[in-house]
Amino acid sequence: MSNNYKNPHLIFGFQKFVTELSIKLGLMAFLYTRYKNPKTFFKVLKGIAAFKSRFTIGQKIPKLAKVDGKVYMNCNVSGFPSPYFFIPMEMEARKSLNLPNTLLEQQSVVQIALTKKCPLNCEHCFEGDILNQKETLTLEDHLKIISKLQSAGVPMIQFAGGEPMSRLADLLTLLKSAKKTSDFAIYTSGFKLNRENAFALKDAGLTSVLLSIDHYLPEKHNAFRRNDKVFSWAMEAAKSAVEAKLVLTFIVCVTREFCQREHLLNYMKFANEHGAAFVEFLEPRSIGNYQGKDVMLRPFELDILDDFFLEVNTKKEFKHLPILIYPGYQQRTIGCAGGGSKYLYIDTDGYMNACPYCRNKKTHILDDRHEQSIAEMRLEGCEIVENLA
Repeated sequence: MSNNYKNPHLIFGFQKFVTELSIKLGLMAFLYTRYKNPKTFFKVLKGIAAFKSRFTIGQKIPKLAKVDGKVYMNCNVSGFPSPYFFIPMEMEARKSLNLPNTLLEQQSVVQIALTKKCPLNCEHCFEGDILNQKETLTLEDHLKIISKLQSAGVPMIQFAGGEPMSRLADLLTLLKSAKKTSDFAIYTSGFKLNRENAFALKDAGLTSVLLSIDHYLPEKHNAFRRNDKVFSWAMEAAKSAVEAKLVLTFIVCVTREFCQREHLLNYMKFANEHGAAFVEFLEPRSIGNYQGKDVMLRPFELDILDDFFLEVNTKKEFKHLPILIYPGYQQRTIGCAGGGSKYLYIDTDGYMNACPYCRNKKTHILDDRHEQSIAEMRLEGCEIVENLA
């Protein structure tokens, strides 16, 4: 696999500097329209600076992704420019001034499990025990959920499953019916994500595709996903997403077997050559099909991932590779963003959870008690981080 392929979605150097300057000026203009009093304005800026320093990981990443005219710092964050890019900063501004905002308004990302349907039963599936059972949420329910989230100003909404492409017609309806106040993404194996469907989703309002590919070798990925066609699905989906100008992220579950620097680097090059702007590393957890199994990474394997994460994102020799996102590093170093801090997971029955792995089921998202449930999640904290401590 070549290391010389220049990813057309990445910007760095002077172009990155100019883009970041535009973002900073845009943020100041955005805030000034709301807080014109100089004393209040500078207090807000100070609060946002403190928030950013608290959530900055190590060295600054020297690259950004640019897709279809928008710039992305993270596959789980809205693109710039857009009218809702600064919403998370607005929430921090209000907190610094002790102004009220609801806990639902403070969510930067909400992931919705759209369906229980899936043509696969992957080795690591965290929904393995409910796959292909009867759906409990109707299209009307999901329309209400999206409306509630958008009314709260949630800037990034992600559809997962099961396999969300199993409900393609409903997915298109949800996207077309939504207000243009959020970015939308799907988690998919690549099932049915051909060129025609990719363009239809783009036209309906989809922004991003988070494509699960668990190995750069076809036979390994197919075995992990228990289907001999799934690698070819994924490759067609990647090509289709790039052609439709969707932000493409490759997601890999880093198992103990895969957690070797050679595999990690080969995967990054593989993702790069197929047009991914981002790669996201996820760690195996003992839930779903892995329930009761000894699969969690050991300390020396976590060290390998941590070192690789910092190296590939900051060293000049890797600047043409996709931006690497690794939530596990953030969980262990600066705290978990899930559990109602900045992120919520809504399961296939509509109930709120801290994340797909911490199954502390709370009230239904359409219930009026959602604020109490989010507050409880925050108090309970991240079960995974506590277990690793």
